[in-house]
Amino acid sequence: MFNTMPIQIEYLLMLQNFRELTNGVFDNFFLSVTWFGEALIPVFVMAVIYWGINKKAGTFIFFTFGLTLYTNVFLKMTACIKRPWYIDSRIAPIDSALPAADGYSFPSGHTAGAMAVWGSIAYKWWNNRIIRYLMITIVLLVAFSRNYIGVHTPQDVLVSIIAGIALIFATEKLTDWIDKGQNRDLIFYLTMIVLTIILYLYLHIKCNIQMQSFNPLADCINPVEMKHGVYYKIGFMLGIFTGWILERRLVNFSIINNLKKKIILISAGLIFLYTICAFCTKILLLIFPDRFAYSITAFLIPFYIIFLYPVVIKIFASR
Repeated sequence: MFNTMPIQIEYLLMLQNFRELTNGVFDNFFLSVTWFGEALIPVFVMAVIYWGINKKAGTFIFFTFGLTLYTNVFLKMTACIKRPWYIDSRIAPIDSALPAADGYSFPSGHTAGAMAVWGSIAYKWWNNRIIRYLMITIVLLVAFSRNYIGVHTPQDVLVSIIAGIALIFATEKLTDWIDKGQNRDLIFYLTMIVLTIILYLYLHIKCNIQMQSFNPLADCINPVEMKHGVYYKIGFMLGIFTGWILERRLVNFSIINNLKKKIILISAGLIFLYTICAFCTKILLLIFPDRFAYSITAFLIPFYIIFLYPVVIKIFASR
């Protein structure tokens, strides 16, 4: 089988040489672009869509994001492919990008997240050319930025894009199936709980096997740390689907049409959402180990957006 890694490394070195020749003039731009694949910006955008623009489309985006997290965790912990600078010591990523690039390389989590959110928005508003092309541009820029700053190979981002496209279409089929049958929502939720348990057991077993040959002096990646590092993704995914099933069965809120009320509600919701993102983990770290503190916060963020705050919206709408 043809090994493409040397070509990919040469491509990353070409980008690295370009960074050096231009004295990093574009570094800050692409470091900023990569934030569109992080959790914070997409989460706020999903909240605004879900609370105030189109609930069904917001649910679709959250679904795609949750399924993307599951897929990304499974692929990362199965392939266990190291970051580019471990594959070739000539690769020198931008230093400020390293803290967010501490896990396995394949596939790119930032690109996967960008596809799940911005790709889903493009899909749901496909007939709007401005939105469609803007969202596609964001996805491509995030993907390229991961290569430009030196933390992912081309195969990492390409697989994330392909998987993201497949998951968008799969989510469309899945949500249609759920809406057309009684109790299918509950069947899906229980299925995801079972699949999450299977994923956890898989990660636990795989980690134990890897630890048998782990050499802390020679190996650059600790399997236990990598296993703990994906707990927050699992927590976020569970927060999405738990919030969804509870909102669907107990709340079933509708978006408020009154513009003034809508602005007030969205603004207040985002302020509290920021508070959760900024302070929840710090408080939980006083009580729990870091992996559990981050996982609980990750669960609470989508759970608040999808279930808790819609309760407030429904109460406010009734007045």
